[in-house]
Amino acid sequence: MLLRFAIRDAAIALAATAVWLLAARHSGGAGALADLTGVVAGLLVGVTAAVSHEWGHLLAGAAAGGRMRINADLRSQFLFSFDADASTLRQFVVMSLGGFVVTGLFVWLVYALLPDGLLATRVARGAVLFLASLGFVIELPLLLVALARGRVPGVAAVKVRRLPEDGPARAAA
Repeated sequence: MLLRFAIRDAAIALAATAVWLLAARHSGGAGALADLTGVVAGLLVGVTAAVSHEWGHLLAGAAAGGRMRINADLRSQFLFSFDADASTLRQFVVMSLGGFVVTGLFVWLVYALLPDGLLATRVARGAVLFLASLGFVIELPLLLVALARGRVPGVAAVKVRRLPEDGPARAAA
């Protein structure tokens, strides 16, 4: 199932890159076409950042040996559900930080590499900053509570549709 998510998310990233390369420069002008290309190109960068954020969580959690259930629903942005009962605090912290690192990388990328003066750049920056603010408001408090209590919070898991072959918990890698 992860291969299907990888193909989906690689297609999103490739589409975002192609649209950016072909259309973003047109968002520096005036008119409806400039506005449309700017919004589409910028939002695709934001969507790429969001799916990359989830991969950051998954890869870091797997590298730390955390237990997770892989999502069976390809329509979901969530790749997995972290098994709070079968994982350690260290594994939770590493998994959490993986998403933060990827988001931080995207914040740097949109400010360091994208050209100023384009609507597409402003939309991309806004989308990535919105993603970062969601992490700050939703995910960071969970991490801080876990560290303060010395245990993984039970709400660390999102509900995912399980694969038929899943047992109680399945390793991500």
